[in-house]
Amino acid sequence: MRIRTATSIVIAIFMALGGCATSAGPATVIRTLHKPNQPGFHNILVVSVAGEFASRASFEQQLASAIAASKASASPYYTIVGRKPPLTRGYLDDAIRVRQFDAVIFTRIKGQEQEELSRTRPVGAAFDLFGYDYDELNRDVAIGETQSITFVSELYATATREKVWSIDTLSVDKSSVSDLIAEQALTIADQLKADRLLER
Repeated sequence: MRIRTATSIVIAIFMALGGCATSAGPATVIRTLHKPNQPGFHNILVVSVAGEFASRASFEQQLASAIAASKASASPYYTIVGRKPPLTRGYLDDAIRVRQFDAVIFTRIKGQEQEELSRTRPVGAAFDLFGYDYDELNRDVAIGETQSITFVSELYATATREKVWSIDTLSVDKSSVSDLIAEQALTIADQLKADRLLER
């Protein structure tokens, strides 16, 4: 598969969404998985399917920047695969192979995956980024005005293709989508650092 770089249009979209927002605070964090004795990952692929493309691109860029505040490096998925990148195991494997990522941080809106929409995976199976394709996650989902929203973030070690860490992050009463994205990105990166999952 062909790996492409992002276009200047995507960068313009990100800037329009306020990629340098500084008003973010912490969202509420619920840790749902943390396998012990994990190394500090140093080259991380950031993937988001939360919202339509502009929101996803902004989220990936802000989370990658927040992660890069440590010694780890991080790259948004859309800059590797291209504009409106499809999420499939094939594209994901290509990106990991080409850029030699040692971890993937994957974020979606809680409940965005819907098992009844796919016959290609077992009903009720736990979410597994490397185990199945989730076709419904390639559909744009608008993030509208809401009193609360929960994101699910999962960290996968690429060497074992195993989920090693996951959290739910709840944001309440955000005034705009850009504020929501900024808060979520900062909270997720801070929790990765607190749990010593980034190279130090």
